[in-house]
Amino acid sequence: MPIRRTIKKIERFIVYRILHANESPHRLAMSIGLGLFIAWTPTIGVQMILAFALAALFRANTRIGPALVWVSNPLTLVPIYLPNYWLGHNLLRMFSDRPPPNYAQIKSLIESFSSPGNVLVNFLNPSFWNETFQFLFNVSVELWLGSVIIGLLVGGFAYLVSYKMIYWYRTNHPNARLLLELVRRHKKEKDEEQP
Repeated sequence: MPIRRTIKKIERFIVYRILHANESPHRLAMSIGLGLFIAWTPTIGVQMILAFALAALFRANTRIGPALVWVSNPLTLVPIYLPNYWLGHNLLRMFSDRPPPNYAQIKSLIESFSSPGNVLVNFLNPSFWNETFQFLFNVSVELWLGSVIIGLLVGGFAYLVSYKMIYWYRTNHPNARLLLELVRRHKKEKDEEQP
């Protein structure tokens, strides 16, 4: 029963906050693409700020993108960043002699994040942070390269799919069609006002 309520809340959010938002499909889709691109970059801690700044820079919706960066969170770090690192490492190995990753160190870090008790104890332990930052510094080039490439692919795909879905929804639902027409009229009036 609680799962059904959660699904209904998500459905209502998507329909009323995204599909019926007073924004063009391009601006909404751009926000979704930018939010997922930022979620795939190793910028945890400042992801929401970056997503908001990029959305403002690209004139996208500034509410949806920052919310989507929560796709990357402590529970999804390994499934998101491990393929990013793997891609970056293999690309860099083609051009230089990169040492292989230290799997014992990776296993140690994953174990320290795996149980809630360890996380709380380790957060207060300076040697844990020293080891974590040293490891991240050693793999940062590979991680960033893979993250940017995969982030661009995920963000671009998300933009295309969400644009098509939003546009389809608005053209096939009467209330949304009216909203789309109002957005078009508003844009046309705004363009006519500018010299």
